[in-house]
Amino acid sequence: MRRIGAVLIGLALLLGGFGPGRSASARESVVTRVLTLARGAGRPLPTTLWYPARPTGRHPIILFSHGLGGLPRQFEPLAAGWAEAGYVVAAPLYPHTNGRVRVDRRDIVNQPADAAFVIAAVRALDLTPGDVLAGHLDLDRVAAVGFSAGGTTTLGLFGPGHPAFLRAGVSISGRRPPGGFGGPAAPLLFLHGDRDPVVPIRAGREAFALAPAPKQFVTVHGARHGEFLSPGDPRYRRAAGQILAFLTANVRPQGYHPE
Repeated sequence: MRRIGAVLIGLALLLGGFGPGRSASARESVVTRVLTLARGAGRPLPTTLWYPARPTGRHPIILFSHGLGGLPRQFEPLAAGWAEAGYVVAAPLYPHTNGRVRVDRRDIVNQPADAAFVIAAVRALDLTPGDVLAGHLDLDRVAAVGFSAGGTTTLGLFGPGHPAFLRAGVSISGRRPPGGFGGPAAPLLFLHGDRDPVVPIRAGREAFALAPAPKQFVTVHGARHGEFLSPGDPRYRRAAGQILAFLTANVRPQGYHPE
C-alpha cells in the first residue's frame, strides 16, 4: 500500500507539472473556450476547445481524453500545438474520473460513449449560425487521442460500427478497450514508456496486439507514466512530434495556412 501511495503521489505531481509556460489563450494564433455539454443529467461533460484564431478552410477535429485524476488544462501544450497546426481540439472533463472528484475507475467503460457524444456536439458547430467555427470544420476527418485511462477511452471509440469519419487514434500509456475493436479500418498509434509503473508496457502491447492494422507501437525508452508529455522533459519534443506527424499523415487540415 505504501508503494501504491507513493506512485499515486508521484503521478499527481507529474500531472501538476504538465502546464505550459504560457496559456493557449495568451497565444495570438489560438483561441480557447469551454462548451457546456452533458450526456444526460448525471453526466456533465464541460469540454475545452482550442482552435485557430482565424479559421480558414476546413479544420479536422481531435478529441482528447485525460487520464484518471486528470484535467484537460494539464495537456494544454499538446492541444495548443495541434490548434496552431490547424486542428480543432476538444477535451471533455469526464464526470467520474477527473481531478476534481473522487475517481471511480469503473466508469472508464462509459467514457467512449461520452467521447462520441462530444464529437457529435463539436461537429454540430459546423452548422450553428453565428459560431466562429461554422462552415470551417472538416466533418469527415476526426481523430482521437488519449492518455492512460484516456488512451483506453480512445481505443474504445474504435469498436464495431464506429463511424467512418473517425480516421485515426492515438493511445498514450493506455490499455485494451473493454469492448474490443471493429468497424472501418483506421490507423492507430501507441506510445508507451518501458518503465511505466502505473500501466505496464505489457498492457499497452496487449492492446496493440489486439488492434487491427494499420498500427504502430512506439516505445519511449526509460520513460515512466507519461512524463514525456511534459514540455520540461527531454523526450517531449520527440514524442509530440511523432504524434503530430501521425495526425498530419492521416487527418491533415485542408486549406489552412498558419500565419
